[in-house]
Amino acid sequence: MSSFMIKLSVIALLATFQVNASTNQDTEKSTSKTKQTITTTLSSEQSSDESEAVIVDINTIIEPSSDSKGLTEQDNLEVSSLLNQLHETAMAADWDAYFNLYHKDAIFIGTDATERWNMEQFRAYASPTKGWRYDLQSRHLIQIGDVVMFDEQLFSPAYGISRGTGALVKTAQGWKIAQYHLSFPIPNAKAKRITTLIKQ
Repeated sequence: MSSFMIKLSVIALLATFQVNASTNQDTEKSTSKTKQTITTTLSSEQSSDESEAVIVDINTIIEPSSDSKGLTEQDNLEVSSLLNQLHETAMAADWDAYFNLYHKDAIFIGTDATERWNMEQFRAYASPTKGWRYDLQSRHLIQIGDVVMFDEQLFSPAYGISRGTGALVKTAQGWKIAQYHLSFPIPNAKAKRITTLIKQ
């Protein structure tokens, strides 16, 4: 009888140990799943935040910068508006509106060394085209008497960073462009290579 009771005690002890072991394994699995869920959630939230940040960055509109010297508020408004219209009408290929912004004796100097055109020559070049796009990045205006000189940094989807410089004169019909010069700035570090290519 004593031997039988000892066997029962051993069996009960083993059963208790097995139950505890199973419970611990279940607890560990549950904890592991919880940790995995938390990690996945955090990773998802992080990816979501990063994606939103990228989307915000892509959609952020960078306002062009400008400054003026010597212009009244009204003249600054009129000249800036006229130069903005110049780029808008060129992009729309609205040549009547575009050339109306120039003085009748104006000169346009293009990026090619041969491109120094009066308005008749320039219109003959522009009219068959579908226009061109240059987005304003910055602009500087200086007025001396009835003349406003300007330089503006532009961005072309086709050519990259570009520069427009020129002058406007005040007429009975308001401000008109007397000269516009479009060019591509060359980084000093690349100047020798590019000018060597041009000379070929």
